Amino acid sequence: MVDVKAVKTPTRRRDREASRRALLDAGIALFSQQGYDAATTRAIAAHAGLNEQLITRYFGGKAGLLSAVYAHFLERRDNDAAYAALPPSGSAQEEIGRFLHWKHDHLHDIAPLLQIVLPQLVRDPTLAPGFDNSITQRGAIILAERLDGLKRAGKVRADVDTARVAQLVVWQSLSLSFLMRRFAGDRDREILRLIDVFAQEMGAGLATG
Repeated sequence: MVDVKAVKTPTRRRDREASRRALLDAGIALFSQQGYDAATTRAIAAHAGLNEQLITRYFGGKAGLLSAVYAHFLERRDNDAAYAALPPSGSAQEEIGRFLHWKHDHLHDIAPLLQIVLPQLVRDPTLAPGFDNSITQRGAIILAERLDGLKRAGKVRADVDTARVAQLVVWQSLSLSFLMRRFAGDRDREILRLIDVFAQEMGAGLATG
């Protein structure tokens, strides 16, 4: 005899997960397009094709949905495994350039989430510690380790503070690959050229001899 409850439970769980995901996607879309204050739960639910009450059921309301958006952002923040899997470069210029090109693609991928996170960060500075870690730390640590390897190989000056250099590079990537895209329009060719110039100049300053 078929256990009806056993059949229904996985189906309900899948339906719940699908509905939750649809509301999360709708929240990301409308928060990024309209801003948190302007986007209503009614509009978000309509965008997802679901009942507005589900936002309260699954997220506890609009603020809870925003928290879920942050959590989604944190999950996708750096994709550091993709960068960590790359083989080490032979020079600081090459390593920094490759890092910046990787971040350029990644920041494009998470741009809708950044458009939600950054305005809220400006309005609520208490979010800064978590935001700072989510944006900068993991990728910067890997880059610093790569630069330390080049230092041990005699290809980076012994007096270089690789951790500070890595932080500088990460914030430069945010400036060029997110803010410049946002305020200066879709000018990828120019941005990529600036990335290469920055990597060349930074690499020359770090190199020995």
